[in-house]
Amino acid sequence: MRERLRGYTDAVLETTPAQVATITGELENFSQLLAGSVELHWALSSPAPPRPAKRAILQELLAGKVSAATLDLLNFALQTGGADDYAEDVAALVLAARARRDGMVLLDEGPLGRLAATDRLEGYATAVLAPVRGEGHLGDIEDELFRFMRVAEGNDDLRVALTTGELPAEVRATIVRGLLQPKARPESVRMASYATRVGRPRDFPTLLDALVQLVAKETNRRIADVRSAVEMTVKQRASLVAALSNYTGYPVDVRVTPEPQLLGGFVATVGDIVIDTSLRHRLEQARELLLHPPAPAPTGRAPTGRAPAGQAPAEQAPAEQAPAEQAPGDQWHGGPGAANGNPTAEPGRPGH
Repeated sequence: MRERLRGYTDAVLETTPAQVATITGELENFSQLLAGSVELHWALSSPAPPRPAKRAILQELLAGKVSAATLDLLNFALQTGGADDYAEDVAALVLAARARRDGMVLLDEGPLGRLAATDRLEGYATAVLAPVRGEGHLGDIEDELFRFMRVAEGNDDLRVALTTGELPAEVRATIVRGLLQPKARPESVRMASYATRVGRPRDFPTLLDALVQLVAKETNRRIADVRSAVEMTVKQRASLVAALSNYTGYPVDVRVTPEPQLLGGFVATVGDIVIDTSLRHRLEQARELLLHPPAPAPTGRAPTGRAPAGQAPAEQAPAEQAPAEQAPGDQWHGGPGAANGNPTAEPGRPGH
């Protein structure tokens, strides 16, 4: 079963425990109908009909005849999977629903690797967030998850409990629920506790961050996780927001965490883009140059530019090249404690 579909299914079946037997029966009936009708199988499993047409077929065929949860599951499988895989996805939905109805555990319960866990968590979050879209709660959910992520990182005992694997997954989920339930929305509690069950313990911080970014994308925004040597002023925050928004092409919300260990400057992470202007990073670069200096340039007569006989001359580089696109930190003047010189933007470089 595809991980995203599995996560979506988990969320839907959790939300409707009293209807699991009904949903299971409806999925079984539809699976038999799909297998027994050549026309329906072609209409829903062939690449030819567009997805809107397929959704219309499902709606006309099943609306009012099956529960809303069953129709949601079949529609999600249709929208997110390949056309050729639809019959297989429906069969997987039947197995997952039967397992939930009978209290059985599927073989792919977890823990999963980072990529698979992120995919499953995304499907789960899609179903959890669907009822609250347009109600103005997404910002609260995003903030609750971000603050919990920071608390989990900053408390040594909590970090050990949630990320080392010393405790079973259900115990870790209970800890998360106990910490979040008194002050967070149910959607935040559900998604954070689900992350403890599907992923490896050491990946829990990464999965929390993925949830924060996912909720932000629901409102077409991106979250910039900024670690600064000192507190930023309002003007510095505004300048950084403008620069990061221009660089990423999306509205950006900046979340600043003081980190004196950086010595000066800041490290901004937006998705897989890392912009490091910190003094600590500059010192590390200087230390690397001292330990591993570049090889000296060869000495002797300067080359004449002529190639040896029988060999084509090397292609010369153009005299002028267009300047590369600048990262937001490249023109940062007045960042908190930033050192002189150009900071570096390193997509994919792990944050500090």
